[in-house]
Amino acid sequence: MRWPIILVSVLCCQLSVGQSDTVNVPNSTNGWYLSPHGTIRILVLFCELEYDRSPGRDPQPDGAVHWPKGELPKWKDDMFDPHPAAAYLGQITRYYHDMSLGRYTVLGDYVDTVLTLRESEYPTIGNAHGIGALAVKEANKMNGLRTRHRLSVADFDLWQRGGKPGMPKKPLPDSPHSYDHVMVIARNSGLTHNQGSVDSGSPGKLFGFESDSQSRFGGMYAMPYEILQHEYNHLLFGGNNFHVGGGNAAQFSSYFPFLQGGWSMMGGSSSSLLTGNAWDRDRLGWRAADASHRINARNGGGAMVNGDIDPYHGDTGLYVLRDFMTSGDAIRIRLPLIPENEYPQWIWLENHQGHARNGILSDRFHYEQEMPCVSGIVPGMHAYLQVDRDNRYGKANVIYGQYADYLRPLPAGGNYDQQARSGTETFECLWPGPTTPYDVSRRSANPLTGQQDLELPLQPPEEGKLARARHRVPRIEYRDGRKVDQGHFYGHARQVYTMTGNRKLGMCTNPSTASMLTLLNQGSSALNRSMAPDNRVIHLNGIGIDMVEQRANGDIALRITNDDRLLSGKVRWCGDSIVLHSSPYHGRPALTLAEGSHLIIDQSGTPTMLTRSGEGDRFNDPTRFVIVTGATMTGQRKCSLELRNNSDLHVMGGAKLVLHSKAKLLIDSGSLLVVHPQGSLEAKPKTLRKLRKKGRLVAAPQ
Repeated sequence: MRWPIILVSVLCCQLSVGQSDTVNVPNSTNGWYLSPHGTIRILVLFCELEYDRSPGRDPQPDGAVHWPKGELPKWKDDMFDPHPAAAYLGQITRYYHDMSLGRYTVLGDYVDTVLTLRESEYPTIGNAHGIGALAVKEANKMNGLRTRHRLSVADFDLWQRGGKPGMPKKPLPDSPHSYDHVMVIARNSGLTHNQGSVDSGSPGKLFGFESDSQSRFGGMYAMPYEILQHEYNHLLFGGNNFHVGGGNAAQFSSYFPFLQGGWSMMGGSSSSLLTGNAWDRDRLGWRAADASHRINARNGGGAMVNGDIDPYHGDTGLYVLRDFMTSGDAIRIRLPLIPENEYPQWIWLENHQGHARNGILSDRFHYEQEMPCVSGIVPGMHAYLQVDRDNRYGKANVIYGQYADYLRPLPAGGNYDQQARSGTETFECLWPGPTTPYDVSRRSANPLTGQQDLELPLQPPEEGKLARARHRVPRIEYRDGRKVDQGHFYGHARQVYTMTGNRKLGMCTNPSTASMLTLLNQGSSALNRSMAPDNRVIHLNGIGIDMVEQRANGDIALRITNDDRLLSGKVRWCGDSIVLHSSPYHGRPALTLAEGSHLIIDQSGTPTMLTRSGEGDRFNDPTRFVIVTGATMTGQRKCSLELRNNSDLHVMGGAKLVLHSKAKLLIDSGSLLVVHPQGSLEAKPKTLRKLRKKGRLVAAPQ
């Protein structure tokens, strides 16, 4: 028999946010190597490669409609505005203006001729990420700097070089001048399309002057918009450990076993929304001009209130979120009960009204304008979980340390155990090709440890270990037998909380407000060996988030509570370890199974670890559900409580499980209900006698 040793500690109240010294002490709002405030102007060089020695190497020898051979690209004037303006037209300038709520202006101009790099002259053109230095050498053959809008070197030198991570950057020119950022975009290099890199160095003297930072990108098929902003954003946020929201890759670290999608300024080709998120804005200090708190929301009367809340310490009631993109409003909820030596967790809420309503070009799903098969954004609430990564102030190595994939989406569509089908099918939405279809259904709903739309499921292991490098993109789904081929990994209307769809997020909903399991990993290695600071216990907390109203102007009213503990309908809970804590209100049940409801405690069909469990050919342990001291779980008439697949339910000393005489208690072979000394169990006597006789109801030793 399995007797657990369970240690439960409660996290004390959240620290208040005081005024930080952003001048003498590193702070994320000052940016990594570039400032995320004020105005910067980027110099762009467009180049193409002429493979005059090995023509077969040219990935696009004849050019393309958007970028003809020997010419500048058609979209050259669509990237940046060259000068400050009342309204911006350049796609990239507009993106930063919108995301920063007007706090950051990214202007730009370009050298007004395409630079041709001949292989016979530059034999190292095969080094894709070295293309910047070659473009600079070729540009120096010109008779000085000549840009489309006739700007001088001084116009590209608005900041002094040498800015240190987290420290204030000086908005003054260098002597001699130094370009703040030089960007090279190649038509037909080894970077092909949507590939690139950035660094804080210089590609060499350009018309006699160095640069503070540089980047290089491939633009074979279109403007390299996504990779351009992702790489440039590194200079604001930090290194590869800031990959998140669809921007991470298998070779980097992650707080979760699965690569995450979602949305972020550090997202990329796997993002759903093309905007940034509230975590990004908080990190860089981008708030509305009238904001009085670090994170801001409104109360029912429209007054500004603190949006960084802790419901377990009284932050409950009605909150209103205006459109996130135009107002900056957001709510961050601290999850309670997580031990102090583990990663803290928060839930973020944002109201995205979408580009059709707010006019923000990026506030849309990834491919909804290009592909009619994609289910476009609808106005509503979006949610995600933050793990760790509240390191905004202090030593630079702390601010810019820690790990990637620190945000995990909580889409309204819920979490499920995905069951792969045999064989492959051809998906039609987004570049048709073969894929392994999978099944999900109401019966496979798994709110606590299942997979959601915006992450990449793992493939079966080759050598006994799971690894994020072996994953698949969820394409064709059979949901309760209905085929879905709509590119939902890149965004889908069902992921949005709306008044006419899923409007609630709570302890007993799918997904849940319970804390999540984490598994810090890189490759196929669990870096913390499944111990603290990883979160290896799911804490049920009673926090409830109800959409009360979506107003005609787009505002969303939410009611946030801390004692939402009624389970109705059919719910299946799975997790290596789940803990039910007592209500913060004395005398109230920790969980009530409503009349006719059905709670199933089951083993997860989704991996929670990278190595096989000792309990069989699964990558998780059977579920161990614990009612802790002081907590009471009740079941009303005609409800059902069921234990499956070697699951254990422990009633600890001082805890109670009270089931109505007409409630069902179902325990399969191999599962156990364990009552510890001073624990209390009340149920139909005949049922209890049968379970004891079968060895499925036992008393823990003294």
